[in-house]
Amino acid sequence: MPETPQEWYARTRSTIDTSGYREADLESWSSWPWTGKLRAKPLDPPADEEPPRGGAGGRDCRTCESARSLDPGYVLWHDSEWMLGLPLESRALPFALFLMPRRHADLQDLTTEEARRQGELLSAVEQAACAVLPVPRIQVARWGDGGEHLHWWLYARPTGMLQLRGTFLSHWDELLPPVPAEIFRADQHLVVAELQRIAGGEVTAST
Repeated sequence: MPETPQEWYARTRSTIDTSGYREADLESWSSWPWTGKLRAKPLDPPADEEPPRGGAGGRDCRTCESARSLDPGYVLWHDSEWMLGLPLESRALPFALFLMPRRHADLQDLTTEEARRQGELLSAVEQAACAVLPVPRIQVARWGDGGEHLHWWLYARPTGMLQLRGTFLSHWDELLPPVPAEIFRADQHLVVAELQRIAGGEVTAST
């Protein structure tokens, strides 16, 4: 049988107490954003239950509200099932959007047709971004611990910025100075216009 969270924690914490954390040697990675030694926090035991996520069950879900209104300040592109949203916070990278279902659903809730379209769009967004922006590819991340409505983070670094490759791209995005808002928004519109050409759907707003 699989370990319970409590068994996993007891085994892991016992090993930490005896041998310490593993040496990850992250400082040697070219993409590591920091200098100097960092120390891992103590490992907390598992909570008795998971906390509620934002918009649970579709109630008070800001993403659902945006899907219903197709708010042009947030939703840049949509079709009948999916939409692309603009991050509300300033971004340092040349490309960053959210891919989200228009109905309230998490990853495990998608229908076969929604999942098929999701895969098509992930490929098409990369094609579009690489066609109109100087980026080599997109990176796709899904955390979702804070909000129940599925949202894929889609990122891209500038071509040739090799230090930003890989795992820590989202951290670099938080550390580096932001792209001016008007430039960032205009660049995302270039991408969604090309996406419309490749994969259909509608561009919701203009620059």
